[in-house]
Amino acid sequence: MIRFSPGLTRCAVWFCFLLVYQSVVHAQALLPGIYFQQGNFTTALAAARTAHKPLFVEVYLKGCPHCEALAPILDEKPVGDFFNANFVSWKVEANSPEADALQKEKQIGFPEYPLCLFFDSDGTLIHVSAVAEKKEKAAFIEEVISVGRTALNPAQRASGYAARFDAGERDFGFLVNYGKYSITRSDNVRLHDISEILGKTMQPDQIKSQIGLYCLQQIIDDIENPAAVYFFSHLGEFKAAYPENIVRLTGDRIIFRALYGLKGGLYPAPKIVQIRDHLIAMGVPVQEAAARTLLKELEAYFREKNTQAAVQRFNDYRREAPKTGIAEYAYIMHYFNEKASDTTYLAVMPTWAADGLKTVTPEQQTTQPVADLYYELAVTYQKKGQKVEALKNAQQGLSVAQRSKIAAQKYESQVASLK
Repeated sequence: MIRFSPGLTRCAVWFCFLLVYQSVVHAQALLPGIYFQQGNFTTALAAARTAHKPLFVEVYLKGCPHCEALAPILDEKPVGDFFNANFVSWKVEANSPEADALQKEKQIGFPEYPLCLFFDSDGTLIHVSAVAEKKEKAAFIEEVISVGRTALNPAQRASGYAARFDAGERDFGFLVNYGKYSITRSDNVRLHDISEILGKTMQPDQIKSQIGLYCLQQIIDDIENPAAVYFFSHLGEFKAAYPENIVRLTGDRIIFRALYGLKGGLYPAPKIVQIRDHLIAMGVPVQEAAARTLLKELEAYFREKNTQAAVQRFNDYRREAPKTGIAEYAYIMHYFNEKASDTTYLAVMPTWAADGLKTVTPEQQTTQPVADLYYELAVTYQKKGQKVEALKNAQQGLSVAQRSKIAAQKYESQVASLK
């Protein structure tokens, strides 16, 4: 048997490692498409800074068919030649920790996938774009390269959109792109401006088109926007043209942005009722539609100093949704104690508390919602001037909190204040 010395063996192992390493490096060099940096955003940005190039970031989502369609195009030689010459590139999966860190660091969002982000070498976002999928490979390749060309052009890229908008540019395609950029940057004020202009200028055929549907899903943020009004008053036409789940998604997004956007805190109660009716018309079950709009409707009544209407609305909700649980009762009681503009609601609070406690299962006896309900009932009796009852319920809440081993400081403070 031939025997090798230990030193020779180590040399052989090291030589094999070098061969493998060189093979990997050589293989990477031969890849025809975009070369994506390894590591995280910080390391990719450092590489861009060293290379004196902008940083291109592809944000993709696992299972996204459009992302899967784009992937082989990014491996094409013309795309690689252009991007490797002009950018340092990095890609990130939308649900990964690295993507979350990027969003937090740059305070950006991902409105759609795949998404192309471009940063200068200092890390400032300079351009945002989606890539329009093309049936022909050559056209798809050119589309991707054109996105990169735009990012390199200071007069065309997204960082110049604000100046163009302020100068009066109102081209439809420009407004859509600016809306996309505003969503990415979480600029809700400018997004609302764009939403209003699109709503006033889009014609019915545009609203019903694919790009119109995109505007409804991503940009329109007001239930009173003419485009939103048209959508909800022509649901049948949209359902005939698009799958029902797409139509419902579109309506859901308009309503969500309307309720929680810039005007969400200004709608009068009848408008919230109208939104609830829109949800039902879209096929949302009545109880679900009521649950999704309840707090906003109560908020509107409080804003209008109509506490009794708020009381009536919750009583109607309890009747329509008999499975209302202890957590909901505790939260609504807190909401009334905190938001109501007068004390006329106090008379019904003991009834709500009693009905809430009836829903408690044996497993829920020592949980935070039960402790919170007693806490809010103590607040109620304190407001009514019934200190003995207030202390009794405060002590009950503290007892539940201690047995459930949740933080008890809030309950202890309440008991101490009532003694």
